[in-house]
Amino acid sequence: MTVRDEIQAAISEWNNGLDSGDIERMVASCHPDVMTVNERQPVTVGTQAIRDKYNPRIAAAEITSGYDIEDLQEYGDTVIVSGRFYGTMKMRDTGEVRKPEGRLVLGYKRDETGAWKMFLDLDNNGPE
Repeated sequence: MTVRDEIQAAISEWNNGLDSGDIERMVASCHPDVMTVNERQPVTVGTQAIRDKYNPRIAAAEITSGYDIEDLQEYGDTVIVSGRFYGTMKMRDTGEVRKPEGRLVLGYKRDETGAWKMFLDLDNNGPE
């Protein structure tokens, strides 16, 4: 399996966790000190911050998500990918369907077992 395939699998693991509402599956794909830098939100660090940020979203909506890798740069045991995220959020209370999309840079590094773990999530949303 190529590094690109391994990173795509790691991204898919996050997305599958998000889509199925499994926050612990999402957290398991992250480095313990994962940093999220999301548009219009404070910077957060750590897996508890992932739980705090995503549990309300999962509770509020049925989610589908995707990510297309456009560029991948490998630096030994660290990889930076850039691409496009997209998805749908069907709000449970109103039935409204939102379609978030935008640019996303992700950083991954290998842990002691050789698994790729996300250490950086940096996005900007598309025009509203």
